[in-house]
Amino acid sequence: MPVVLRHSPELDLNVVEYHGAMTLAELKALAAFQAQNPVHLQRDALTIVLPDADFGAVDLDALDALFARYRAMFAPLAFQFLRRSAWLCFSENARAHVDYWVNGRDTRSSMSSAVRSFDSFAEAADWLVLTKEEAALLESRESFEEVVRYEIPIRLVRAAL
Repeated sequence: MPVVLRHSPELDLNVVEYHGAMTLAELKALAAFQAQNPVHLQRDALTIVLPDADFGAVDLDALDALFARYRAMFAPLAFQFLRRSAWLCFSENARAHVDYWVNGRDTRSSMSSAVRSFDSFAEAADWLVLTKEEAALLESRESFEEVVRYEIPIRLVRAAL
């Protein structure tokens, strides 16, 4: 917790940040928000998994189901260009889940998206075709406005079970 979606009107780019112990409820809440606001699905994006992020409470089968949900959300959208989705994972505790999500999935034909993982902001910014100045804005998130935040404490998730 939390998962935060930010948008830069200046760059027309989204950033999604994952902090702390993530829950499936938070991942589903973000997907539901994007389903209701599909403009956020059509933008290039950078996903940042911060050093304290941990997806250990999220089962890999649940990730598969969530991926199927995203594929269904993308199906009705018309893309003129391939969307870019860059991922940075700074958390060893989350690496297995991020690799599972990012690698080996057909996102080009099912989501009109190219998805890649990078080791640095500079590499991700280069792939997202940003100028040096835009890359600096991306790393600092200076021009990014918070759109939505989900923070569902694990104790509430457990209580709902």
